[in-house]
Amino acid sequence: MTTGAGYVGTLPNIEAEFNYLKKQSSEKAMAPYTVEQLDKENEEKLRPVPRENDNYVDIIIKKDKTTKYLYDVNNVILILEKLRRCLNTNQDIQKFNAIVSNLIDNVEYIRVEYKDKPESNYLSYNRLILISQQARDVANFRTQGLASQKYLPYTSSNNVYTKEALNTKLEDLLSSVNETIFILKNLE
Repeated sequence: MTTGAGYVGTLPNIEAEFNYLKKQSSEKAMAPYTVEQLDKENEEKLRPVPRENDNYVDIIIKKDKTTKYLYDVNNVILILEKLRRCLNTNQDIQKFNAIVSNLIDNVEYIRVEYKDKPESNYLSYNRLILISQQARDVANFRTQGLASQKYLPYTSSNNVYTKEALNTKLEDLLSSVNETIFILKNLE
């Protein structure tokens, strides 16, 4: 018995009874789409976050921590996204100044509303104060540069309002706007 001898005889053919399992497993193994196709399809189907919808803010973003601060910050996020689009598309000074003015007004409201509250210690609160001041400075610089353009040539050694200086300030502002949006969107 221990010499390695096993079953002697013929086994029944049960393959036909289990063919349906082989078909199902082979169908599951083959993906109908590639990863790139699925990503492209999902990208087309995904909608942007409806931050202007108050119900979205109240239900989804605020979760159990419903605070007025989150609602106020959400309004600033919308303005900062407009400012980012304006900076990326290099829109005219009038549109830029209008967005910056709106940002300054909203941040000032937040500053006054929360200055003596625990929210004034948040990174997001302090970041809003800084971005507001930076945006104000860039808007003033851009406006003064446009006004002085009539009187000082670009090549003048006395001209601080050069295109290079303006572009540097605009790039710095764009970088700060992106960082601030990131901070505000991750506010919990």
